[in-house]
Amino acid sequence: MWLSFSVRYLVNVEDLNNVESAGNYVRHRRAPIVFKDKGGYTVTYVPAISGEMIAHGYQMNLVELALQSNLPVESLAKQGILLKRGAGDKVHDTKCGDKKGSDYELCVIEEDIVEDVAGFMNPEKLVKRASNIAFSYMIPALDSVKTAAVLSQFHVRYASKELIDKYKNENIQSLYNVETASASYVLTGYLNLDGIGRTQNYPVKDVKDRDKRVKVAKNALMLTLTQFLFGAKQTRFKPIVEIEGLVVSVSEKPFNLPPLNGDMNEYMSSVSSTADSFAQVLGIKKPTIVAYLKYGKGNVSNPVEVFNNI
Repeated sequence: MWLSFSVRYLVNVEDLNNVESAGNYVRHRRAPIVFKDKGGYTVTYVPAISGEMIAHGYQMNLVELALQSNLPVESLAKQGILLKRGAGDKVHDTKCGDKKGSDYELCVIEEDIVEDVAGFMNPEKLVKRASNIAFSYMIPALDSVKTAAVLSQFHVRYASKELIDKYKNENIQSLYNVETASASYVLTGYLNLDGIGRTQNYPVKDVKDRDKRVKVAKNALMLTLTQFLFGAKQTRFKPIVEIEGLVVSVSEKPFNLPPLNGDMNEYMSSVSSTADSFAQVLGIKKPTIVAYLKYGKGNVSNPVEVFNNI
């Protein structure tokens, strides 16, 4: 089964993904996007949150739920260090060092649900496992590009003259500026449920607790998307968030939902029509589509129920 999602958030005053600091100025991530305007196509630069940032949040939510369910989590992942096997086996507490191929992959995912769901690559073993979870960049919806905004906020870290004199350090007190952004953002991605707890290298083998892992992976995605549990600077720049729409589909074959742009009722009509054609061409059951739409005809009353209905 293939789970696809498309979310639209109204986010005000966020610093979820800054990329650099120049002196006392911290910049928000930006990305170029192309959209159709009256005179043709236009390129503009907009605030963005990287898929890597969102994936990190998802994986940490996965770690928490996995530990609560007594599923295996590698020791570094428990500390929030998602190093995986790219650095080799020496940095890990593992028993997989002498294994190869499919046996090595099976051993790794038996030891760590994060590498099971989110993949890994060990160049020393020539073993690669593609991620079962994918996130797009979070960018402003195309119909709201012109209303996205980025502006720096002025802050002061205060210290008394006595402290400055005592420690002989003028940097104790400092002025700094942090860019914050506001926009109606869209986010898309997928979770390959069939790939969880199953090797990708041949011969294909399953772990014993595969069904339990699938449930935890889905619940971690629900927490990530509906509770907005991702991004940096949450303690002092926690954004004001409203979910404008959340659509989830489950299908036998990979069926990916487009971003939630434009009129929500028109969007659902287009998605439903595409799903009909998709199922007809492949000769399979039509994808199950569930939606929460604040400004449209949704099927459920709140975002959490979307995941309870698939």
